[in-house]
Amino acid sequence: MQELIQQLQEKAGLTAEQAVKSVDVIKEFVKGKLPPFIAGTVDSWFANMASQSDAKKEGFMDQAGDFLDDMKDKVEDWAEDAKDKATHLAKDAKDKLSDIFQDKKEGNK
Repeated sequence: MQELIQQLQEKAGLTAEQAVKSVDVIKEFVKGKLPPFIAGTVDSWFANMASQSDAKKEGFMDQAGDFLDDMKDKVEDWAEDAKDKATHLAKDAKDKLSDIFQDKKEGNK
């Protein structure tokens, strides 16, 4: 995270305090645009950036790519779960409607 803070200072002319606040704003913005179950991933990613030693730091773009890959996997899992639930709900609704119409059909005989 220090790398990002440093770039904000150099490229945007921010003070250290402004750069740190900017990173916090970015983090909260990203979390606000994602489903709640992914918010922990955002926190983990930023925490991981902050805890890496300078010698082992990956570039910001590499870290962002890893983060986005993780997000993609989670969203795909979420979408698959949502699809399964929607399919199940549609089947249940169809079965109930069929039962209702079958009962009415049999009642009219």
